[in-house]
Amino acid sequence: MLLEKLSIVEELGEKELLVPGLLNSALVANNKIKYYFTLLQTAREKALYPEKEHSILRMERITAGENDTSLDVVVSSAMKVEDDSYLIPDSGKIINSILLCMDEMIRPLVVSSRVDAGELSSRLEKLRADVTFRGADLVTGELIQRITSGDTEKGDSLHLLVMDMHHALNQLQQAVAVEIIDGANAYMLGKDDRELVKAFMSGVNRTAPLKFGHPGLGTTATRTDGKLVIQNDIGETDAHVLVIDVHDTEVSVTYTDIHMPRLLFFHSLFEGFGVKWADTVSRSGKDTLEEGVYHLSVGIYKASNTIDMVSFLSHLGSRIVFLIDWNRARKMLRNFMRNRDAISVLKWAADNDVGHRGFLVLGGEKLVFDSLEMASRIPIRYGEPLSQVIGRERTIEFFQSAMISATTGLLENQAHMLLQDEIKAEMLRYFRTVQQELFELCSQHVSFTVEVAITVRDTLTQLLYGGDTSLAERNSQRNKLWESNADDIVNKVRSLSRRTETVAFFVDFIVMADDVLDYLEEASYLLTLVPANVKSKKIIMEISHMAELALEGCQEFLKSLYSSQFVRSSFNQEEMQYFLTSVTRIFNIEEECDVALRNIRRTILAESADHRENLVSLELAYNIEKSTNSLMKAALTLREDIFENINMRR
Repeated sequence: MLLEKLSIVEELGEKELLVPGLLNSALVANNKIKYYFTLLQTAREKALYPEKEHSILRMERITAGENDTSLDVVVSSAMKVEDDSYLIPDSGKIINSILLCMDEMIRPLVVSSRVDAGELSSRLEKLRADVTFRGADLVTGELIQRITSGDTEKGDSLHLLVMDMHHALNQLQQAVAVEIIDGANAYMLGKDDRELVKAFMSGVNRTAPLKFGHPGLGTTATRTDGKLVIQNDIGETDAHVLVIDVHDTEVSVTYTDIHMPRLLFFHSLFEGFGVKWADTVSRSGKDTLEEGVYHLSVGIYKASNTIDMVSFLSHLGSRIVFLIDWNRARKMLRNFMRNRDAISVLKWAADNDVGHRGFLVLGGEKLVFDSLEMASRIPIRYGEPLSQVIGRERTIEFFQSAMISATTGLLENQAHMLLQDEIKAEMLRYFRTVQQELFELCSQHVSFTVEVAITVRDTLTQLLYGGDTSLAERNSQRNKLWESNADDIVNKVRSLSRRTETVAFFVDFIVMADDVLDYLEEASYLLTLVPANVKSKKIIMEISHMAELALEGCQEFLKSLYSSQFVRSSFNQEEMQYFLTSVTRIFNIEEECDVALRNIRRTILAESADHRENLVSLELAYNIEKSTNSLMKAALTLREDIFENINMRR
């Protein structure tokens, strides 16, 4: 009856009156074509990889409006015959259905005077002639590629033509729209459809500012085939389309994308709703499909009531903006972190209505690399994981903070340069946070060294004046534990200090500082070998003097480290004086210990004839002297770094 009415109108010469009805038919045909393309691709995948599980695409068939249930066995029955030849049941009928649907799609473009369909018609006729068969139900992979490929570099295809016709249909829909509902071009709506369109557009309009000038989010709505159909063009990519069918309390979401990660990301945006996503060709063959092939996914949501329906449509509309430039943002983030962390950052940005477009507008990865260069004093190589510089958690936190700053600032119309400088300053803060953590680790390490030096001094005092004879053994065991903890700190410093010049100094510093602790820990062990009744108190007295000097040096070393933090952050003459005084005292202590070691050698030769006592005493003195020598080297390294920082400020 409808076709007869359309024919009558056409005969009366009022062709433009036909366009709205033809557009609706074209939309139905477009949905069916997507299903047919997916069916051919999946059947080929099944023939190539029969051991894998493949969806029969039943839900996709029903959603597309195809009533032929015999198509549900096409995938399971497909077989490979020979190289690049496949036996696919009803393949001839499927390809013929594709061509009939394409005729349906192009008809409103030909009828309307608002568009020029000449080129599209010529391409269709040429491609129709190219679609040939080797025999009944026998097709080649090359033919399927020529039908379904979305790669423009491989020549024209039915898929590319469908995308171009779809784009022309969108323009025609806007031209024939009889009303605009909150930005959506609408025509032929039912009496209850407008409220549902408004619900969807409320979500679209709420987050649309986050696209920051990027084209996209154009929406059309109409009633066709007994259901409300809402379509959103998302962005600029031809194969990136969202179609929503609303029938009674059920919403069908058909989403196409050329990027599988983005499709899965889109699924994740509805975790709070009970959307059931059907298997698609993308899921079953995502590792083997040709480049340029789009992925199709269908989700079904069943609303409990009208309020629930409105809530879901509003949420659905609000999520679309976060798909724009998503893959570009993911690739940008992958320069600095693992892929799963990049996706988690984008998910966080979407869930919190922040988005990633603002950050891309301000420069994206170039902004980050400029920030890194300023913060770390040297250019970081492209592809250098930022997470290895400031840590995984801080990297994620930085990008979340940067996206908030970019989005908030751009919405407030702040100058781009100001926002970029703020993000660079934020990066500098994260580097300073790493430096602060390194300082704290080094301070903790030196504190262990001071504690070990104290136990060495106290054990020697006990040997000199008598007391608890088990003290040496207990102190040695405790110092061994502290040395193990200090080694863990060294490994943490090495891990944090990788790949940047700003913090690389800490590795050299902590290695030298660790030598100090190692020598003192060895001295603590040697004290357990000293005889309980020392024959020469003078030897122990002179070694005790060396231990006092070593302890003082360690204490001055800790003071110099604390002072250096203030000198680094903001040059202060008084703090610089404290720092230099401590370093100078460490140098003097090293010289005094050199002299003390020479004196002990003489004392040992003069005072003791006990071979064991001589050996232990000499080794003990050597280790204490070596600790002060390493202390001087570490202090010198710290001093040189401070002066280098001061020179760079000039």
